Amino acid sequence: MRTAVIILGHGSRRQGAGDPLASIAASLQATGNYLAAEHAFLQYARPSLADAVGSCARQGADRIVIVPFFVQPGNHVITDIPELVDALRTKYPGVAFSVTGHVGGHPMMVNIVEELVKTQR
Repeated sequence: MRTAVIILGHGSRRQGAGDPLASIAASLQATGNYLAAEHAFLQYARPSLADAVGSCARQGADRIVIVPFFVQPGNHVITDIPELVDALRTKYPGVAFSVTGHVGGHPMMVNIVEELVKTQR
């Protein structure tokens, strides 16, 4: 399969707020493990999820894995993202979509928090 990854964040009106997500996607792309690695936002910023999916599909992705870059399992994670992905499945029937768990729910988050604390000594 030709797999693409989309890291999906909330979005912000503040200029440059999405740069870290773009940087993570670029680093993931640089691994060479995926056909494409892109970032997208639900609100306030571009590219949208639909834009990123379209880009991945144009590059030939037949599998797209969406990673919700959210700390908490709020409405966006539980309701909005699944609804958006269902609509995209209809628009791109030849693409297999999957959504990972939200980043904040990953067990390594405690390691990240610990590392942040250690850097404040």
